[in-house]
Amino acid sequence: MAWTLGGVRIYVEEDTGWLRSRRQAKIEVLDSNKTIVHDAGRPSDRREITFVMFSGYENSVLPLLSGSGVELVSDQGSQGNVIIMGEPSTTRLRAINYDTPVYRVTMELMKDDS
Repeated sequence: MAWTLGGVRIYVEEDTGWLRSRRQAKIEVLDSNKTIVHDAGRPSDRREITFVMFSGYENSVLPLLSGSGVELVSDQGSQGNVIIMGEPSTTRLRAINYDTPVYRVTMELMKDDS
């Protein structure tokens, strides 16, 4: 199955998968010999993907940076809606066999739980 992000075909090279973490804090009471661990839930799941765009980066991927949720489909099926966090890191690749610019893009995605 092909990877798509917001309906745009992407060629994924690396994927961290969903990363889950806990929101924790340590409370160090001055007159105690014990540390209290305060658990305050967990943030939304995140993942980082690196993919190659062979054409249409400016017209296809940049409009997805609106801050609203877009659908992510991986080789394992639908992953639900995600929000693109921050600015993607892009590197233009040397590809003389293509008449359009080829980019390697790394971006962080957050699961849209809304």
